[in-house]
Amino acid sequence: MRYSRHTFLLAAVIASAMTIPVPAQAQAPSSRASALPTTGGMRAQLVAVRHAVISSELAAKISSIPMREGQSFRQGDTLVAYDCALPRARLERANQAETAAREKLKVAEQLNALGSISQGDLVQARAAVSVAQAESAVERVMVRRCTVNAPFAGRVGETYVRAAEHVAEGKELLSIYDDSAFEVEAIVPSRWMAWLKAGYPMKVTVDETGQTYAATVARIAGSVDPVSQSVKLIGRMTNSRTQGVAPLLPGMSGNVQLDPPVSKP
Repeated sequence: MRYSRHTFLLAAVIASAMTIPVPAQAQAPSSRASALPTTGGMRAQLVAVRHAVISSELAAKISSIPMREGQSFRQGDTLVAYDCALPRARLERANQAETAAREKLKVAEQLNALGSISQGDLVQARAAVSVAQAESAVERVMVRRCTVNAPFAGRVGETYVRAAEHVAEGKELLSIYDDSAFEVEAIVPSRWMAWLKAGYPMKVTVDETGQTYAATVARIAGSVDPVSQSVKLIGRMTNSRTQGVAPLLPGMSGNVQLDPPVSKP
């Protein structure tokens, strides 16, 4: 019997198909967790929960910067101080003008009681006091801006200016962050959203310290990358202040470990 070329090709395809290994999922039923990818190699980066770049609210000369890079501070501590001789002099002038306006109003009210002043003059005297009060309030605000106080406790990240420099309004002065708590950001497969919820436990091993820290899932980003089918995960971890262990710093990186729930067969 003679075989055509098509017959040999069909036989080769059938033979090759018989040698293809059967996927593990098809060989035996598996649990839901076994179908998930490895969860121990997800790279992550540390971000301070609270951080800010402090900018100047004045165009003035810097007199001192008590805190330098890496130094810790408490809430309310002075971070930057300006040479504010001129704003303070303006405030003193505004206070004197307000005092004079009040004295004139007092005299006007006494004359009004005697019927020796017009109502128009009395109204003007009262208006002068209001204007003087407003001007004093403005100058007090400017004097309060002569020092930049820490909005929260933490550490200085970077300083961008030096003492004796004259800075413009809006100039970046320094960056600060709260070193008491950090968030960890990682990119995970979007299909994990089926079981990954806020409050889910996780572990973070930080490369720089060599330590493993407990954390929990704080939130999951509101969009999925359609190309990589991944989503950003943000976890909350508490800074370890154990003696002898290097402190956590923003920008440190490491691995995230998540143990997926094991469903019963």
